Amino acid sequence: MNSQSNSIAYLTLQQPRMRKGSFATLIGAMPLLDVFVAGPENQWTVESLSPVGVSELASRSPVFLYGPSGAGKTAVALTLAARWMNETTDRNLTLTSGADFSRAFTRAIEADDMDRFRQLHRECDCLLVDNIQELATKPAAQEEMISTIDQLINDGRAIIVTSPELPSLVPNLRSALTSRLNGGFGIPVAYPTLASRKEILKRLAASSQIAIGDEELDAIGAQSHDNMSAMQLRGILIRWSHHNRIAPDRTPNESKRMIDSLLDSQIAKAPTLSDIAKVVGREMQLAMELLRGPGRKSSVVRARGLAMFLMRQLTDESYQNIGKYFGGRDHTTVMHACKKTEEDLASDLELLRVVDRVKQRFKK
Repeated sequence: MNSQSNSIAYLTLQQPRMRKGSFATLIGAMPLLDVFVAGPENQWTVESLSPVGVSELASRSPVFLYGPSGAGKTAVALTLAARWMNETTDRNLTLTSGADFSRAFTRAIEADDMDRFRQLHRECDCLLVDNIQELATKPAAQEEMISTIDQLINDGRAIIVTSPELPSLVPNLRSALTSRLNGGFGIPVAYPTLASRKEILKRLAASSQIAIGDEELDAIGAQSHDNMSAMQLRGILIRWSHHNRIAPDRTPNESKRMIDSLLDSQIAKAPTLSDIAKVVGREMQLAMELLRGPGRKSSVVRARGLAMFLMRQLTDESYQNIGKYFGGRDHTTVMHACKKTEEDLASDLELLRVVDRVKQRFKK
């Protein structure tokens, strides 16, 4: 059930119970708390999980939840599906992700088993697609998704979709798919603001059995920035607990300096060319000497081009300076590599995932 106090709502999170006829490839990570703490920044999340919001799920479909990584979109989407299913005893669900939908679609074509695929995705009472942006590099799967949405809407069934951004801001998403998603009900899911952060910190401390005073909790909540997820807040509490065990008798000023230091460590610094190259090297399982060297093996060229592309996106460095970093290469070589990588991202889902992971690593 929901509870509410001082403009903060506590929305009980649920996992759908898979009844007969349901199907799932989506495995959502267990949330840190059993409630979603929602302040005014998440008023539409509160409304969507209210009895009225749940009862109108099908008529509002597709319901589109969007927001940054770690804000709780998947947990809210699963709870919405669970509550809607529980209104009656005869509803079933199909839970998937953009990547899993695409893979299953490809396998169905290869196995000449499209009837089964469409039965699972078009004859369910509710279809939930997590991270629909993963279809961006799969035009055939997008066309199938468009037809699937049309069929579900025509049949009066429910659709829930999540993405980090609004449909119109997802690169390479077809206009036909974007228009269908925009025609539904959008729900922004935001990081917690001050009042919500303080309540989340109290609950995280209690659930992790961390003994911390209200003054310290208030200080962490007040000084932490507005784009901090519950996972990051929990990390700060754990590090605070560790430092407090080492020196439990700090003065108030010393305690304040420690909290300042912990929060500063959460603020990402602007990455250098070397920082980006190292992360790309780890992601692509490539040694730095190969990445920066003269090698022309296709896997090396692909990784090097990706590093150059990300350097242009994540830093203010010129093509010339990036070329110097890679052994004195000409700026036109860097420009060509960036253009080639950008073209490859339109069809290479693996490369797109690496880009997302690297950007998330350096996200402020």
